[in-house]
Amino acid sequence: MNIYTNINDETALLSSYITESSEILEAGCGQRWPLLLSVPYRLTGIDLDPVALDIRVNQQKDLHEAILGDLRTHSFADASFDVIYNSFVLEHVAGAEQVMDNFVRWLKPGGLLMVQIPVSNSVYGFITKHTPHWFHIAYYRAKGHKHAGKPGYAPYPTYYDPIVSIGGMLDFCDRKGLKVREMYGQHYWVPQWQKRIARVVSAISAGKLSHNYNSVGWVIQKCSGQSAYPDDVN
Repeated sequence: MNIYTNINDETALLSSYITESSEILEAGCGQRWPLLLSVPYRLTGIDLDPVALDIRVNQQKDLHEAILGDLRTHSFADASFDVIYNSFVLEHVAGAEQVMDNFVRWLKPGGLLMVQIPVSNSVYGFITKHTPHWFHIAYYRAKGHKHAGKPGYAPYPTYYDPIVSIGGMLDFCDRKGLKVREMYGQHYWVPQWQKRIARVVSAISAGKLSHNYNSVGWVIQKCSGQSAYPDDVN
């Protein structure tokens, strides 16, 4: 698995997959669109947080359509999007597999799903999963994020459904007949002192918790000719 230590390299990788005019859904759109694309596209953003969505609409102004909605219950037409981008959202959802089911349904055949999650088998993901929300807020504020925990600003509560892991995501793709085009680790935003602590924790866990990455990204493809939702794949 390739490990990216620079966000620009990761952004270039993901952008390279979008080579023609596309309908894109940013699922859990937060406050900014990260990819730099050289092709025409229409960007729809959906988010459950009205304050974050308002920041996106009135400050960034980079969405063609903004929707206040829940990824578990919102209804897009089948096969609506060429690309669905979902970054650091699924760990905050109770019912994350239901969201992934919706993504498969909303993708066109041949479409791409780009997912990024802090997996629980990394030192960083394990700590996030097993520490309370107030600790996450305190950590963000210690890093200088004065609005941390306020409406519209991270961090958000975490749930870590089983699919929010390497094994869970790969199992889902296998069951649904999806092709994994890329799986890569991310190891940026982490200062050196945290990396040293992570190496110690990893050693204590006998290597069960990785210190080489703090999250994992996937580029997943819905196979051409595949129905909006593959009922024949269990």
